[in-house]
This record gives sequence, structure tokens and C-alpha cells, in this order.
Amino acid sequence: MMTRKIPVLIVGGGPVGLALAAELGWRGVGCELVEQTDGVIATPKMNEVNVRTMEFCRRWGIAGEVLNCPFPADYPFDVVFVTSLAGHEIGRMRRPARARQVPESYSPMRLQACSQMWFDPILRRFAESHPTVRLRHCTRLESFEDNGAGVTCELTDLETGARERVEADYVVGCDGATGAIRSALGIGLQGQGVLGHPVHLFFRAPGLLDACGRETGAFFLAIDRDGLWANIRIIDPVNAMWRLMVLDTDGRQTPETIDRAALIRRAVGRPYDVEWLGTSIWSRRSLVAERYGKGRVFLAGDAVHQLSPTGALGMNTGIADVVDLGWKLAAAMQGWGGPNLLASYDAERRPVGRRAIDKTSEFHLAHGKFGESFAAIESDGEEGRALRARLGTELVRDVGAMFRTIGLQLGYRYEGSPIVVPDGTQGPPDDPENFVTSARPGSRAPHVPLKDGRSALDLFGRGFVLVRFGEDAPDGSALADAAAARGVPLRIELVQEAEAASLYERKLVLVRPDGHVAWRGDAEPADALAVIDRVRGA
Repeated sequence: MMTRKIPVLIVGGGPVGLALAAELGWRGVGCELVEQTDGVIATPKMNEVNVRTMEFCRRWGIAGEVLNCPFPADYPFDVVFVTSLAGHEIGRMRRPARARQVPESYSPMRLQACSQMWFDPILRRFAESHPTVRLRHCTRLESFEDNGAGVTCELTDLETGARERVEADYVVGCDGATGAIRSALGIGLQGQGVLGHPVHLFFRAPGLLDACGRETGAFFLAIDRDGLWANIRIIDPVNAMWRLMVLDTDGRQTPETIDRAALIRRAVGRPYDVEWLGTSIWSRRSLVAERYGKGRVFLAGDAVHQLSPTGALGMNTGIADVVDLGWKLAAAMQGWGGPNLLASYDAERRPVGRRAIDKTSEFHLAHGKFGESFAAIESDGEEGRALRARLGTELVRDVGAMFRTIGLQLGYRYEGSPIVVPDGTQGPPDDPENFVTSARPGSRAPHVPLKDGRSALDLFGRGFVLVRFGEDAPDGSALADAAAARGVPLRIELVQEAEAASLYERKLVLVRPDGHVAWRGDAEPADALAVIDRVRGA
């Protein structure tokens, strides 16, 4: 059997694998993605693209496609607590529709509802637009062996049965929570384990909210006399596609034994006919891998962090994984990455994965505070009204926290990273609900509106960028010369906006290809070559 050589083999064609193919293609790096399914998404696993992921989409030039996905621009993203859809509303968190959104001070982007059935094809089209990317569906990885100089992989075309052998410089497993690559590497998982066994019920119900006399919303949480038990989410308003998630079951149910009619009756508040589209039972987990790779084989997404969807951090954390890994793989393939650069992927991203599983588990456990019996919750009397008023406030405060996560979305930072030069300053508090902009090394470089209409974020992405704040800043020639000596791509940008200088706090700030600050100072470093060697992993 002939062996074909490729730079990077990506295993798994969900949004994380597709995002890595897109990132590598955007950087001109050759890669091949194999996915054993046909890639069609009938019932989506994710529905929200958070602010940081939207910033990555902006950088790739596909944010407009995400914004203009089939989710209607005038449909509000409100979160609503109800006894049932036709019952009492006891709390509402207003979140504006896309058409009425205005950017916050910290980012030019806002969170968007763009279900996986739309988001995956957007990523796929973008990845395929690069000549260095090849996507292959109905193709399975059978085995792999890391020989130190490359990874020999056996692949099977599931449509023809044909087998082939490829040798990849690197392999990245984006093959999900039950994927085989992590197990084959002997990498274990740490954490609380299984938190429960939820059920997803997908259905079509035109005019559902109108029939229930309910004001429009995107996400409804149902709490009745037996406690908080489900959420009902609109996925595709145009085609009236909904998802009912039962928060937990005994784990012994099967799709065939679930009484769907009883569940929809409980969620709506009365019998209601719907068109069923799909049912799935899954395990809610809280686990992170002991390491994010071994040798020339790396892992990303659900393969390394399995977290509760409370907070919508699963896919979004995975995409941030591959943005971090992508520029490092490109540096290795292009010859300017140092011998320790790829090892920094684990050092940087594993703490972020741990942070995500811890916070989303907290969000999930907050539901348990409302698991008691509330006998009077649907009563029209004074006792019922008082109970609903109290619960509404508590639900918005406690369970609603999973929708107030801007600090989680943007505030992750690479503390103690071996490829970041610390400056001795203290970081802001890591608050899930509030984001404090900081240009401290390891942090995401801050957004600032520029005079030409761009964001400061638009300056970053391809290579390293040394930003000079003001004409009186040092010219940066020492760092530029050191980068040139090592073959590191570096561009110097002059930013004269006073607000930017205030936020970045130093006259010179070196920003990495992933948009995180690598170094900053008011003068050029005494040993510019040492700084460049550190930030390139040498």
C-alpha cells in the first residue's frame, strides 16, 4: 500500500474540526479532514456562537454569514421562566434581537443564535475556499502510529471500502467525547464525571407561542409543582423547529420508551400536537483530559473537555482551542516555531478547559436549588402569586447566571504560559458575569474603535504585531530585527487613539497571531532576541 504524505490530518468534522481546517487553510497550511458521517446536521447540538467565536469569525471574514443566517434578525433572544408555555410567566431576561443589537464597549461583536445546522456549512464553505484544505466525509480513521518523525494513519472510505495509508506530520483529534484517539493515546479524564442523563426532543410546532398566548422569547425554562425540570428552545423560527430538553432522567430510558406526548403536554401546559423530528438521550459530564496531546498527536474540543451546555461554552471553548493550536501548528510547519511552542498548547488551553467545566457545572448545579416541590406555583391565589414573585427573582439571579457570561467568554487568559513574558502586574478578577478589559500579557488584546472604522482587533491575526501607541513610542526596530533574524512574521502598527493608549497601558505591545498579548513595555527590551525566542517557543 502506497503511503501518501500530508501536513496535518484532522479527525472529526464537527464545528471544532471544521474551524481548525479553516484556521490552517487561512494560514496557508495544508490539511486534510476526515469525518465518518456525511456531515448533514438534522438535529443540532449547539445553537449559540459566543462573542469570542464571533471575533474569530470576523477575523476569518465570515461574521457576516453568521449574522445573516436564517435565524430572523427581528427575533428577540429573551430568556423566560414559566410554569409552562401556556401557564404563568414568572421571570424574563430581555436580550435584544440581532437587528436591535449595538456593540458593547469591549467588543465589536455580539453573541448570535446560529444553530449548528447553519454554522457547520458556513465553516465548511470557508475551509474549502482555501486550496490547501481537503475535506472528506464518510471516511474513518482506523489506526494511527506516531513514529516520532510523523504519524502513520490507516483510513477507510466507508462508501467504497477502499483503504489507504497516509503519513501526517501532525494529527489532531476533534472526534468528540467518545472519540477513539484520546483512548488510544492512553490519556485519562479528570473531574466530577457524569452529572445526569438529559433528553433532547426536537419537534416542529408552527404558531406555538401564539397558541399559548406567550410573548416571543428564544429560551424558556419550565418550573412547575415538581421543580425546574426542562427548557424549551426555539432553534429555527422560520420553520417552527423547537427543542425540549428534559434536564435529567433515571438513565434507563431509551428513545422508544420515552412518553413524548406526556412531556410536551407538561411543557406546554395542555395536550398539544407536534411533528416529532428527533430524540436523543445523552450524558451530561464534567471532565477534562489529563493532557491535550501526546507527541505529534493533539486533541481539541469535546475530546478534551466535556462540560454541561449550561452557559453555551462547549463548542465555543473548542473553537478557541483550535485557534490557539492552529497558529502554533502553522509556525511549526513554516519553520519559525521553536521546539517548545506546540507544548504550550496544553499549558495554555487545559486550564481554560478546567475553568469552563467548573463554571458550567456550577451553572447546572444552580438548577438543583429549584428541585423541590412547589405545590402552589400554578395557583391563582395570593400564595401562588407570592411564590411566583419570589421564585422569579431567584431564578433570574441564580439560574439566569448561565446567560450572563461575558467574563467567561472573553476573560480567559494564559497565566503562567511558557511563551508569554509577564510584566509583574496583577490581573483583574476572573468574574464570569463581568469582563474587565486588560492588555496584561496573556490576555486577549483589547478592542478599541479606530478612527478608520476598524477595531483594534482587526490589526491582529496573521503574524505577530508590535503596536506602537503614539508617535513618541520607540520605533520597535530591535524587536523587528530580532523577529527577522528568527524568521518570525512581525508587522509594526502605529495606533494614535488616546483611548487605545490608555487601555493598553504601555507604549509598545506585542500581540500574538491568536490576538493575545505576548509582551509589553514602555521601552524596547534589553534583549529583544530573548523575547522573540520566548514567544516563539524557543
